[in-house]
Amino acid sequence: DTFTTPVAAPYIPYPIGVRSYAQRWHNIRFLARVIREHRINVVVAHSRAASWVANIACWITRTPFVSTVHGKQHLHFSSTAVSIYGRHIIAISENLRQHLMNDLGISPSHVAMIPNGLVVEQWNKPKRLPHETGPSRRSLFNVDGRTRVLLLVGRLSGPKGDVAKFLMTQVLPRLRRHIRVSLAIVGGMKMNEDIPPAIESIRASHGTSSVLLLGFQKDIKPYLFHADVVIAAGRSAVESAVAGRPTVALGETNYHGLLTPENLEEAMCTEFGDQGALSMPSADRVADDLSAILKKPNASAVRSVSMKMRERYDMRAIVPRVHRVYTNAIVETLSPASIPVLMYHRVVPKEPTEWKHGIWVTREQFRTQLASLRRRGFQSVTFHDYAKFMKGEFSLPKKPVMLTFDDGYEDNYTEAYPLMEEFGMKGIIYLVADRRRTNFWVPEEPNTPLMSKTQIREMAVNGHEFGSHTISHLRLPEADGRTAEREIRESKNRCEALAGKEVVSFAYPFGACSEEAKRLVRDAGYQFAVAADTGPLKFYDDFFEIRRAQVFPWTNAFGFWKKTQPWYIRYKARKHSGK
Repeated sequence: DTFTTPVAAPYIPYPIGVRSYAQRWHNIRFLARVIREHRINVVVAHSRAASWVANIACWITRTPFVSTVHGKQHLHFSSTAVSIYGRHIIAISENLRQHLMNDLGISPSHVAMIPNGLVVEQWNKPKRLPHETGPSRRSLFNVDGRTRVLLLVGRLSGPKGDVAKFLMTQVLPRLRRHIRVSLAIVGGMKMNEDIPPAIESIRASHGTSSVLLLGFQKDIKPYLFHADVVIAAGRSAVESAVAGRPTVALGETNYHGLLTPENLEEAMCTEFGDQGALSMPSADRVADDLSAILKKPNASAVRSVSMKMRERYDMRAIVPRVHRVYTNAIVETLSPASIPVLMYHRVVPKEPTEWKHGIWVTREQFRTQLASLRRRGFQSVTFHDYAKFMKGEFSLPKKPVMLTFDDGYEDNYTEAYPLMEEFGMKGIIYLVADRRRTNFWVPEEPNTPLMSKTQIREMAVNGHEFGSHTISHLRLPEADGRTAEREIRESKNRCEALAGKEVVSFAYPFGACSEEAKRLVRDAGYQFAVAADTGPLKFYDDFFEIRRAQVFPWTNAFGFWKKTQPWYIRYKARKHSGK
């Protein structure tokens, strides 16, 4: 990294890029020590050499590992035989994602396509561009008012240098036959050997102002806004298009011409010309395109592209996607794949004779079950705990278990709460948030009170979690969308008011779940949702359809033991499927 952008993170220099095998093993030992000493939660590698070292160091230290891939990888035996990028990979373009899957054989489930993001507000066009508010066009480019300016953003070395030479020696002379135009280049001044003589030749033929070398600029925005057309690829093309400038995508491998709504998706797939299959244009085609843009800019297309790019590359949308990759790395590395999530409803003093549904256990049954959990080394966790774990702020116990209670019956407070406190356990109670505070949704059962606000608040203060179970115990897949959305959102607000704490989890009434219900729950701001007998077999594969094991009045000691085993969910799923 050149550190051209200030960063507050500590910098520890070490020759990670030196690829001799002796140095690699030194690098691995060094990185493992840094991980342990600094208690690193996630390691992110940004190059093949860094991934090679980090993958092994993270395996040694059992640390979550993420790779980001910014360019195509050289294909040889070692790159295809063994993946050094791990299971959590970010590719910055769709073409790169396809390259990793098709050429390197990496599983699609391991690769997320997430483009580099921008703080889009920083690329808003200034309200005015008079001399007194910033640099003038003349001061930036040293040209008169009649000269049109093409701005090339990119370095002059490697393949980028070849693109610059192509523009200088083949495209620019064609343009200057009928348009007074200069090519200004912003970027590092380290050049390929053939570029200085090319510049000298062009200037000798067309004047010193025909090619302008402006060097690296910390603030490129004035140059973008004063140029007539910007030629760029990669991140520079993104910045120009987001800024609302006419942007021609020309990179190391592809040419897309002026970015328009029609070619934008294709251009994004190749990272605006840097990552596609090699297909370069003729000089005549590029010159004709630039001439047409200079004569008649397509302002509506440029505005439309800017709007689409702002939506796609807005950092506020990108950061959560990156965080999800980090979170997935954490949970798949450090979380058990199976966490028993036990499902209760009522805990009663003695067996009720008038209840038709077996959604209760007696106080003594519950005591026996808590004793069994403690004897076998289980420790309870809540979804608040798990959310902190996902951010690296909480360590899961060796044998976590979740105790969930649906509906929020008053006996959760009078019977279950004292026993959980006695055994050092914390519960997760899903409240039906209707203000009637009774079980009105089951008219065939005796009228039974739900917990009061005072009772809820006391348990919440003592570390028990409260989640939402809708307002009216609504069967979501059968409800219309507006009603379902209102119940999901409003119940969250009501439960937070009752508990005095943020509600992060939701329980689907009747365990009835659908993809649309999951979307509504996610959009309402919940982080987790529990179902009943549906959902993936791994706890962390879908946080909005987490399977639970229901405890019934007839669940005996052996049955309860089974429900807490790592294999139980898989066993039950196979049993129900008949296999």
